[in-house]
Amino acid sequence: MSLLQVPSSKQEEMIKQELGENPGDIERGVIDLRSMCAANPHLPRPDAIDNHIFKVFIRGCRMDFERARNKFEAFCYARCRYRDLYIHRSLNEPPLSDVAKFLDIVPLPKLTDEGLRVTIFRVRPGYPESAVDITSAVKAILLISDTRLFDEKLILGDAFIWEASNVRASMAAYVAGGANAIRRSIYLAQGAYPQRMRRIHVVGAAGLVGSSLNLMRSCVNEKVRNRYYLHNKIEELLDHFPARMLPMEWGGEEESFDVLTKKWRQRVEEVRDYLRNFNELCQVAPEPKYDNDIYGTAGAFRKLEID
Repeated sequence: MSLLQVPSSKQEEMIKQELGENPGDIERGVIDLRSMCAANPHLPRPDAIDNHIFKVFIRGCRMDFERARNKFEAFCYARCRYRDLYIHRSLNEPPLSDVAKFLDIVPLPKLTDEGLRVTIFRVRPGYPESAVDITSAVKAILLISDTRLFDEKLILGDAFIWEASNVRASMAAYVAGGANAIRRSIYLAQGAYPQRMRRIHVVGAAGLVGSSLNLMRSCVNEKVRNRYYLHNKIEELLDHFPARMLPMEWGGEEESFDVLTKKWRQRVEEVRDYLRNFNELCQVAPEPKYDNDIYGTAGAFRKLEID
């Protein structure tokens, strides 16, 4: 059962207007993506993909069919080219089961007033050092992102909250060790997912978190860098998000982090077979076209534009 609430009728009208969605656009976009899949032997058969997934890509690309085609191709090819990031499809089994011991990954059920989906990444208080694995955390984030695609209906865009108040100095070494996975995930998020990143809030970013923040900001363009907001205290988030949607630990009215993370682990299990089957349909990819491919030149990425 989906954990994500749909927009109100008023929000739906506002979001569609902002996205430039007119009657018939979604239907034409679905036909376009299905035709692409039918014509490309490297992509899953169109009858193997639920139309809902196509709709999420079309809306995430603001009705730009060419951009939706490019992103959906990259979304499929990533499972072949970066098999290591997608091989594990459960949060309840090793190695991803340990991620929950040090990092909460929580897409919030309610939308903001303007229609944004908020996802919280919170370093847990008192986390065991033995559980810290940045590469596994990246895999868990991508897994939940894939699950969200299965459930998301209509949103204006995304807002991320990174809560780093509990980070210890030793985390810097773990981040450095997982830098390659971090870079790949950021570029995949921009180039292979139907994501419109509107705001990124970072809470408690002490000096030792600076290198991690700089790494993330170096991977995005200026437009996205200008959407970063830095906060010293959790309470400052209430100036940007309504209390009705934030977890109770943060002075909000939503369920606790423990309850929400448990629900997301269960939701991933519910769609696990679908996600595994999708991966199996994406086991072949053509050679990258380095001049315009999201993967850039061999062994590197190029900086991506993002809406």
